[in-house]
Amino acid sequence: MLSWLFRAARGDRRSRRVVFLIECHMNQNARDRDAAESPAVNRALIDLLMERQVGMAQIRCPEIACLGFARSREPGQSIREALSEQGPAACCTKLATETADRIQSYLEQAYEVLAVLGGNAQSPACAIHNQPGSQHLADSSGIFMQALAEELAQRGLHVPFRGMRDVDSNLLKEDLTWLLEHL
Repeated sequence: MLSWLFRAARGDRRSRRVVFLIECHMNQNARDRDAAESPAVNRALIDLLMERQVGMAQIRCPEIACLGFARSREPGQSIREALSEQGPAACCTKLATETADRIQSYLEQAYEVLAVLGGNAQSPACAIHNQPGSQHLADSSGIFMQALAEELAQRGLHVPFRGMRDVDSNLLKEDLTWLLEHL
């Protein structure tokens, strides 16, 4: 009880601003073999969000959640093809629903959900390819991100999507500039 009174007396210091970002931005160990761009985190992104006092809600890695850490699949089958199969696709839809529930909860509590931050253009689950002049994602976007965008659209929730393409320093700089303008 005393801790609650102490917090109430000094005021709530939360920024009430948050982004939802994929797991590998906060943990490069979640990336598929040979796909990590740094030893630990996407530091440029994390530093920017911390500097601007924006909270980070981590989205579980859909590839790990739906295929396992080893991204198990048939020989010769791509991760995207494996995620498109009935079971993994249903898993992506379930994860998208859970993520949309969290986003909606934040919005209902008067938080600003500034963006959903996905991955590199080649990511089978988390790539974000925006359609020019549209809130919809292109079909070339990742399986999970398409499911999340669809779930948010069905709920009438409008949150911008953007890939953080750390595979190329110039592309990442472009993405961070976009993010800075939206913070």
